[in-house]
Amino acid sequence: MSEELSSKKLWDKISFSLFQDLGAISFASFVDPLTPVGIENNRFIIQVPGEFADKIINQWNNEISMKFVEYANNETGEFIRPEFQKTAANHTSESEQANPTLSSQTAPLESEQHIPFSQDAGLNPDFTFDHFVIGSGNENARAIAQAVAEGPGKVYNPYLIYGGVGLGKTHLMQAIGNKYAKDNPNARIKYATAEDFLNDFTNSLRKGGDTNATALFKKTYRSLDMLLVDDIQFWAGKPQVQEEFFNTFNALTKANKQIVMTSDRYPNDIPDLQDRLKSRFEQGITSDIQKPDVQTRVAILRNLQDQNDLDIPNDVLQLIGESVDDNVRTLEGAFHKFEAKIRYMNKPATIETAKTILDEINANKKTVVTVDRIQQVVAAYYMQTVDDMKSSRRQSDLVMARHVAIYLTRTMTDMSLPQIGHAFGDRDHSSISHAFTKIEEQVEKEARMKEMIQALAEDIRNGQ
Repeated sequence: MSEELSSKKLWDKISFSLFQDLGAISFASFVDPLTPVGIENNRFIIQVPGEFADKIINQWNNEISMKFVEYANNETGEFIRPEFQKTAANHTSESEQANPTLSSQTAPLESEQHIPFSQDAGLNPDFTFDHFVIGSGNENARAIAQAVAEGPGKVYNPYLIYGGVGLGKTHLMQAIGNKYAKDNPNARIKYATAEDFLNDFTNSLRKGGDTNATALFKKTYRSLDMLLVDDIQFWAGKPQVQEEFFNTFNALTKANKQIVMTSDRYPNDIPDLQDRLKSRFEQGITSDIQKPDVQTRVAILRNLQDQNDLDIPNDVLQLIGESVDDNVRTLEGAFHKFEAKIRYMNKPATIETAKTILDEINANKKTVVTVDRIQQVVAAYYMQTVDDMKSSRRQSDLVMARHVAIYLTRTMTDMSLPQIGHAFGDRDHSSISHAFTKIEEQVEKEARMKEMIQALAEDIRNGQ
């Protein structure tokens, strides 16, 4: 979650929605007396005045908590549930409310005790190896990650994890950081998205003659013990930031410091990525994460059940696991919707309730596959435009995107070759046949091409 929506700022947004929903009298009785403390492990900690605590908490459990979860999800896209702490009335100062932290009267949260450095490093304390469910699609990546965490800078440096959206790349990468931070409390670790790195770099440049800003940027990134960078495909076509990362990469690896990266595709498939960066990445090791099978998805649900202290029948978990088959992120979203139903709406943990939430998220309904949908997904993947794919331009990345889109259109729709040709800029059927045959041969011979085609087809079907 961004800093802008953390703690009190998120509370203010939700409180406004609750005021509109509950009305002035109920709001004054059940919301206004509360004090936001902080957000930890998807729990929003709220202090409740002791003399009114039971009445307020009971009202929240009966009516308000479900609304809170809904409004928090609308603001953040995350499942955040309220958790209450009874306190002596009015013991929290205005200054503490302006900058909510755990006061001296409140015990530190568990994650702060275990991995105090994680907050500074930008790591999510929930992303650990213990919480990462191993399956056939990720066991190799998980084994390498464990080795990296236990011997950073010694083997598998750099380590790049690639795969589709929502499959656990970020979780696994941050598990490396959390493990290393726990074993080495004084280690200098930084997690950043590729966009964070770009923004930090450009901000240092914008300060112009202030050379201290540039020096601080370089010191921040080049003096680390471990650098974790998410979504490096974001740097496609951005040579200046690639140049800076190349220098950062060299500085860290020369000092035997660990670099871990994620990408939604294999480095050689990232358009306009400098060859020397690709070469550096190949010095280490790459591993991919595939979509979890049914057995793994059910295991993930059981793990979530244990983390949230719920008792859900196996046949219910099995139904959700079988129905939500695209990625881990969507699976977790389905689980939390189910949790909200049984925790805050007093619905039974049954097959019928599960079917209700599955209908709500359209888990059993696939997007109608059209040529427009295919063109949009493929163009986005290759960072091109649909208009360019339909044009006569022959740039290599563009030609590959066009051929892949033609192949997927031929295999996923009932369109004839002339119809496909018309949809791709009025090309003749022989050009369409040539493009299809070329990709078909690559799919048969190259495992990575086959995986990419399958991933794109899945995104097209699932409407992601």
